[in-house]
Amino acid sequence: MLNIPFPLHPVFVHFTVALSFTSFGAYVLAYLLPHGKLKNDLSVSAVWMLSFCFLASLLTIAFGFLEFNTVKHDMLVHMPMLDHRNWALATALALLGCTIFALRGYFKNKIHSAPLTVGFFVLVGMVGTTAYKGGELVYHYGLAVKSNTELRELKQNEQKQQQENIFQPNAEISK
Repeated sequence: MLNIPFPLHPVFVHFTVALSFTSFGAYVLAYLLPHGKLKNDLSVSAVWMLSFCFLASLLTIAFGFLEFNTVKHDMLVHMPMLDHRNWALATALALLGCTIFALRGYFKNKIHSAPLTVGFFVLVGMVGTTAYKGGELVYHYGLAVKSNTELRELKQNEQKQQQENIFQPNAEISK
């Protein structure tokens, strides 16, 4: 198993989320623009961003699985972790479908299509839901955050001990 000193899942997940929403924005804006160079450039950019989003999602999922199996957690957090994982896998499948439709349209020189438009709307909803569930694991349950309960208790005990020893003479000073 890899022994990485810091979690990589949160690093790559931001690329997946940002690229999916930016790609969606470029796609919608290109759809609304009149025919011309800007419309074409934005459409092509949307396809490339979506493709890079898919590549980033592969790394996100790989590191997510590694951390899923190594992060310490209790049963209270296990069910939300499973829910987040299941949403992530379904979202990856939707992303794969959108990427295939986008690349197919790119090579046929017709990027905008009804299936891709519907797929994009579904995809951003799924990415948003998956990201919310992942954020809930971190911010609600404190999963994989170094400031967990044990560390807080340890720090409180150290602070308490320092406060108790504040009036104790220092052995080095008294010599």
